[in-house]
Amino acid sequence: MSSKISQEKQRLKYLLWSMIEKYQPSCYLCHESFIRDKVLPARGIDNLTEHHIYGNHLNMKIENRVLTHRKCHKKFHVRDNINRWSDSQGEVAWEG
Repeated sequence: MSSKISQEKQRLKYLLWSMIEKYQPSCYLCHESFIRDKVLPARGIDNLTEHHIYGNHLNMKIENRVLTHRKCHKKFHVRDNINRWSDSQGEVAWEG
């Protein structure tokens, strides 16, 4: 049974990679090309995540959804949260 699940997982990874190559071959945030073995490793957690461009997670239209590296997505939201907090405190936003 686990071999059927493993085969299905590999088939879906292949399909996902084909879609990435065709429609969005690089990270929306850092613009670096996705490298298959790094973003979809054979074992462990993939290194891709979805980012909602307009910030509205309820908007599931394809125009609002892009792929990013997990680390780029996290970095973006950490900065965004710090900037929002700074704005609410009347302080200069973090640019680092």
